[in-house]
Amino acid sequence: MSKAILGMVVSIGAVVLLSGCGASGQQFSQFTAPKPDRAQVYVYRPESFVGGGVYYDIHVTNATNPDRIVDELVNGSYMEFDVPSGENEVWGKTEAKSSVTLDVKTGETYCVRGGVGIGFLVGRPNLEIVDMATCKSEIVGTKLAK
Repeated sequence: MSKAILGMVVSIGAVVLLSGCGASGQQFSQFTAPKPDRAQVYVYRPESFVGGGVYYDIHVTNATNPDRIVDELVNGSYMEFDVPSGENEVWGKTEAKSSVTLDVKTGETYCVRGGVGIGFLVGRPNLEIVDMATCKSEIVGTKLAK
């Protein structure tokens, strides 16, 4: 009997701990138009059990900003930010770094999908540029980071 109770307590504890690992902001509703002379970037991470507790900061590096931390990308979250035209590196890091480089054009919208891969001690970020059709179908299930 005590093993059954212990198992139940451990299960409830795991659920409580893992429930705090996802995004809690406003549900994604629509894309916003870029500001004049800027481009809009969305970084999102679809909800996934694998690596659900792993999170990492998203950074942007460009000619005007050597390293800007945008926000923390958690399981089931998205963030949006504007960038200047030209080359912009979007990256995240835990024990390893993952980055994508966007050749940004003014007035355009760009999407980067984040995920978590297998790491030695902790999950590794995995960032990839996706097309708007993919982004539109996947970002709807996410919530605003912080």
